[in-house]
Amino acid sequence: MNWKHLAALSLLLGAYAGSAAQTQPTVVVERDGDKFHVRARATLAVDPRIAWETITDYERMREFLPSVERSRVVARNGTRQVVEHTGVFPLFFFDVPVRVRLAVQLQPYERVVARSEAGTVDGEPQTLRSFVGTYDLAVITVDRRAGVRIEYESRFELTEPLPPIIGELFGTAMVTKTVRSQFEAMLREMQRRQAGRATIEKSQ
Repeated sequence: MNWKHLAALSLLLGAYAGSAAQTQPTVVVERDGDKFHVRARATLAVDPRIAWETITDYERMREFLPSVERSRVVARNGTRQVVEHTGVFPLFFFDVPVRVRLAVQLQPYERVVARSEAGTVDGEPQTLRSFVGTYDLAVITVDRRAGVRIEYESRFELTEPLPPIIGELFGTAMVTKTVRSQFEAMLREMQRRQAGRATIEKSQ
């Protein structure tokens, strides 16, 4: 879908969907043993192009996502990319290292699907036994202008389970806090880029 089609879709959606209000992000985490299921959602008054560019800006994610130490694209083939992330998972008084290698399939401006891929990261084993995550973007109208609804969902399992007592008592809460922190940071970066774009357009 090109941006002319996207703009037309935005107008069409506005015709029958009405004007949505910008909403506070919601984050829900459920746990099944050592597996976690994450769902997050938000509606933003930002250009859908900016939302897409932010979500797929892997090389710069360490600049705006907390706990991400490095993110890089190690292979590209059309709409498929292989991405490596390294960072930490805050756990009370210490941090659990995070290393993951993802096969990412891009459906431009609409969907991103990432799945864990076999291999090491910097010669070290990965710290997730499995991972699958999706971002879905829908063009809507927000306060009578183009906006975007963002839905994120993931399922993952740690290679090394959380310590039994901490995991049982606080595992879900800790994952929720970390996911919320990163999801909200992603949204703030979209808004920052939107504000910067608006400033440039006014000066022209």
